[in-house]
Amino acid sequence: MAEVRHLHDTVRVDNLCMAGGVALNCVANGRVRREGPFKRLFVQPAAGDAGGALGAAALAHVRTCAGEAIARLDHVYLGPQYTPDEVIASWRGAVSTWVDYRGRESELLIEVADRLAAGQIIGWCDGRMEFGPRALGARSILADPRDATMRERLNTVVKKREAFRPFAPAVLEDQLSAHFDLDRPSPFMLDTCLTRSPLSLPAVTHVDGSARVQTVHTDSAPRFAGLLQAFAERTGCPILLNTSFNMSDEPIVCSPADALISFARSGLDTLVFGDVLLDRRCLRESVVAECQVPDAPLPTTVADALYAFV
Repeated sequence: MAEVRHLHDTVRVDNLCMAGGVALNCVANGRVRREGPFKRLFVQPAAGDAGGALGAAALAHVRTCAGEAIARLDHVYLGPQYTPDEVIASWRGAVSTWVDYRGRESELLIEVADRLAAGQIIGWCDGRMEFGPRALGARSILADPRDATMRERLNTVVKKREAFRPFAPAVLEDQLSAHFDLDRPSPFMLDTCLTRSPLSLPAVTHVDGSARVQTVHTDSAPRFAGLLQAFAERTGCPILLNTSFNMSDEPIVCSPADALISFARSGLDTLVFGDVLLDRRCLRESVVAECQVPDAPLPTTVADALYAFV
């Protein structure tokens, strides 16, 4: 905080913009917001080396379009996306059946909300992939935050990492103040605050009572917001546990093939990729067996199908 106060004394402005890997320190960001002296803080959502591309683009825009304002960054859903036909084609040969919910979004959301409420862990892929290190509901693993066993289950059978590692809550933006001590939206999951929910949220609350919150708005993430609403209607809880869809030491999944391989290797119960829902029991046993062997290639026929659209 001494460095922040020194910076404010030096430049005498009200706005602080941060980038670089240090800006991913959510605890530090929370202190800067709460204690000032800057009135407003913006953290580049892809803080780190990869985010340099975004900074370079912004600089080029300023230099070539003098006087033209840059629009506010409301979301980072800027990556690849896939059609249902591409999803189904890349899974063919590896699964026995699937459910296509094209034109039936409300039914899909109700089905997934019911599965989450029943204790399932869901791999959720929707629309364009997020740009940056945080999964924000486009390439996420979702679960019920009220389940006291969920953190250990996720770390043990899905993420395959240390049991103490925490997870984040995603909450409908208009329900934020009822559950978390935060007075502003946090769409990029780059801030921490105290949990003050009347609900018990053991799976997303850290040992110090804090949480790293993501707020979800219908304008930027309509389907994810719709799922949160469906879960709230089913359970009274407008919050879901949200963690990145990857296993330990692996990048976040991007394509349908990535998602299917991680699904087979993990303990996820259901995989949703856009409009297509896959139940774990519909994975062919040969694919699951091959995926359990570290570094083993998939059978040639399955691999050809999986990587057709990578």
